[in-house]
Amino acid sequence: MKKIFIVRHAKSDWDNNLIDFERPLNERGHHDAPQMAERIKSLGEKPDLIISSPAMRAKTTAKYFAEVFGYAPECIIYHHEIYDVGQRFTLDMLTKLSPKVGSVMVFGHNPDHSHLATYLSNENIGNMPTCSVVGVEMQTELWIDIKNAESRLICYEYPKKGE
Repeated sequence: MKKIFIVRHAKSDWDNNLIDFERPLNERGHHDAPQMAERIKSLGEKPDLIISSPAMRAKTTAKYFAEVFGYAPECIIYHHEIYDVGQRFTLDMLTKLSPKVGSVMVFGHNPDHSHLATYLSNENIGNMPTCSVVGVEMQTELWIDIKNAESRLICYEYPKKGE
């Protein structure tokens, strides 16, 4: 089995004159990211690999998760195409992962991440809120087969869930 955790970046700051790629997290984003990482960790999950868009808001969110999971920030793999191309690139990238990787956490953006989560889980995920995590378990031993593998939603967590 393979597990994929699709993470939308935490809440970002629009009150600046930066280009979209450089937008940082706002105060709520800095609060939510480590809390969501702890929530996923409390479910007994720890990804083998962390991959992120290099956009500042996704990169910072990924770093918070890496810290909670005990990974050095240098362990995060960045792919600019997650930001530029989105869902199509991310899905193709996942199919090329080594069979040795059992689980992966991918940080990126909407609407691409919501579409990817819906596609892989076969559930109506809708619009993923900021800093939400959708976990999908795929019934396959090879990443190349995830597009046709039977899947099961294992979690859909977001900061305001249960409030």
